[in-house]
Amino acid sequence: MRAPLPDWMRDRFERIDRPETAAIVRTDFRAAFESHGLLHCARGRAPGGTPVLAGGRGDARVLPAGPLGEVVVRPFRRGGWVRHVVRDRYLAGNRAFEEIVLTERLRRAGAPVPEALAAVQSRLGPGPAYAACLVTRRLVGFAPAAEVLRGLRQGEAAGPMERIGTSIRRAHEAGGAHADLNAWNVLLAAGRPGLAPVLIDWDRGRWRPDGVSRRDARVNLRRLRRSLRKLDLSAALGAWDALERGYASGPDPAPAA
Repeated sequence: MRAPLPDWMRDRFERIDRPETAAIVRTDFRAAFESHGLLHCARGRAPGGTPVLAGGRGDARVLPAGPLGEVVVRPFRRGGWVRHVVRDRYLAGNRAFEEIVLTERLRRAGAPVPEALAAVQSRLGPGPAYAACLVTRRLVGFAPAAEVLRGLRQGEAAGPMERIGTSIRRAHEAGGAHADLNAWNVLLAAGRPGLAPVLIDWDRGRWRPDGVSRRDARVNLRRLRRSLRKLDLSAALGAWDALERGYASGPDPAPAA
């Protein structure tokens, strides 16, 4: 197993190749990566740290990383009905490597996405099955929009919703088509309107070098709106026009980090 590292990432990232495990690691994170034993994170060996319980599919952990602050270690887990059959095995593609490459590409293009620090894939048994994990820098003071918007009354959601729309537009202009844009995959800095909302979890996302098409953009927005309905976030739904206004206004404010 080898980690496919594009040439344009070699200025900040390096590759680790072992017989059954491979990783792409940001160079300034290499020491913390090794000290926490994260080369084994895809094999189900708990890295310790604090659990991240809100949203997602579980098992994510927060760990200290020295000068980089804290990081989030997220093992890849299946969703939908498939999770009842197989939870953490994948047979095709390079899910973790594809996600770190896309996230870094979008970040360099100015999109509001997290700092991806490492991706690991480990072969499971003699066949093609593998497990994977991704490490990102933790965004302190940010919380999922699903939580922040739930605490708002009617009339209070217009500002956050407009900023969410602007962040989505910035990601689309950078070429990022999200595969699962929902209220858990948007992070808001509560009480800090100067910071752009951040779009996380780019697993299965796609990069469009000429920007995301209008059709794909509307698919993303409809998925987010369905998520708000499913969570019964009435204040946010009532401010949907503000999100559309933010999306139409173009890439402003600046990314959070």
